[in-house]
Amino acid sequence: MWLENSNGQYSVRSAYNVMREDVVEEIQDEVFEELWKLKVPSKVATFAWRLLKDRLPTKVNLRRRKLELDDFLCPFCRSREESAVHLFFHCDKILPV
Repeated sequence: MWLENSNGQYSVRSAYNVMREDVVEEIQDEVFEELWKLKVPSKVATFAWRLLKDRLPTKVNLRRRKLELDDFLCPFCRSREESAVHLFFHCDKILPV
């Protein structure tokens, strides 16, 4: 039984994804090591780390943790779900013109 696939069957795609995750984790570890070496306030480094790891308490992440909310839309534009990617890279109401 192949545990990396939901149906228990081996596939080349699932094996590729397992190998890719290992490489991505190694690269992220190096990036985070450099992040902690930066001469910035610790709260800035912590925020950057949480942003890069998608650990900010956005509505999408709160839903993932089974918190019940009435609304998952971005409070600024009200057009997409509130996620870190949306807030920091796509929201028209936040991005500079």
